[in-house]
Formats: sequence, C-alpha cells, structure tokens
Amino acid sequence: MKKIAQIVWSELLPLSPVFTTREVAERAGVALSNASRDLAELEKNGMVVRVRRGLWAVVGHPDFSPYAVVPHLFAEQPSGYVSLLSALNLNGMMEQIARAVQIVTTAQRPTLQTRVGAYEFFQIAPKLFGGHRPYRRSGNFDIATPEKALFDTLYFSARKGRRFAALPEIEVPGGFARSEVEHWIERIDHQPLRTAVLERWADLARRVGAGT
Repeated sequence: MKKIAQIVWSELLPLSPVFTTREVAERAGVALSNASRDLAELEKNGMVVRVRRGLWAVVGHPDFSPYAVVPHLFAEQPSGYVSLLSALNLNGMMEQIARAVQIVTTAQRPTLQTRVGAYEFFQIAPKLFGGHRPYRRSGNFDIATPEKALFDTLYFSARKGRRFAALPEIEVPGGFARSEVEHWIERIDHQPLRTAVLERWADLARRVGAGT
C-alpha cells in the first residue's frame, strides 16, 4: 500500500487529482487487482475517494472539483464538454449553479451519480458538437464558449421537453459575439427547430443586449 500511495502522491497528483486504477497499476508495475486492493485501503484511511469503478480522486487537492472528473468519463466513448447551465455559471453569465454537471456529447448516456457529484449528459447532433475550449482554472476539462453555452441552452429549450424554457437572469460578458450564436443556429438542419431557437435567441438578445 505504501508503494501505491507514493505513486499517487508523487507521480499522479502533479498531473491530476483524478486518476484510474490502470494508471496506478502501470506506474507501480503491479496487477490491476493489486492496485485496486491497495487503493481501497487508501480509501478506508480517507486518503482517496472512489468516484466509480476504476476511477479515483483526491478530493482535498486544491485542483479538485467535480469538473475534474469530466475528461475521465469519456475514455472509451465519444467525448463531451461542459455546457448549458454549468458553463453559463463558470463563464460568469449566471449565478445559479446546476445541481449536476451538465455535459454535451454526441452519445446518449444516463445521468451518472457519484460520491463527488452528479453528471448529466445531453445528446446533440455531431454537426452541432463543438464550440468548446480547455478550462484550466480547476481541472483540465473542455467547456463551451459563452456563445456556445448559450446556444446549447436555447437549443435544448426548444426541443421536446423544453428543459430550459425558463432561463434565470443572464449576463452577457464583454466581447460576446452574437454572430457565433447565429452561426450555430444556422447549422440546425430541422427548419421548425431552427426557427424556434432563432425566436428564443431574438427574444433573449433584446432583453440582455447581447453583443455585436
């Protein structure tokens, strides 16, 4: 267990507060089963937390947040990026914090509940996937730009279920490019949906004076 603890603290934590059993096993030169057993012992001692099978975190690390887990949720599936209300909050556009980390991806996935947070996935057409960049203030994950986060929110508000039909107060940051929002709207293939999103965008832009 001491060897595994040394690997975690000296080799993995400088890279990320979230890591896999496989990463530990490979660096320690031990079998996955042995690494898993020793990590479970570290968890009993309150040194690490099991996020889900094969994934661990040091939640007391200054770089840890539930967002730091996001890159590790797509090891073997299409990637995703933080968007919607989560990204609007991180981008300083709204004060409300979503109860779950909201992630846009091209695959359909159920909500994931973990000991460090909940993760909610929203499936989008590949043509509309994009408009994100690295966020490095806390963890190394991808986040939608302010414009794309707003587009994603409007897009899902107009789809069946109208999940985000009633938005909280939005503040548009300096340099906000409304042309980027409209670029994404133009990429919506389904005409009725494109029209619905455009109407929501026009109404919101009037109310908040959204960019140029």
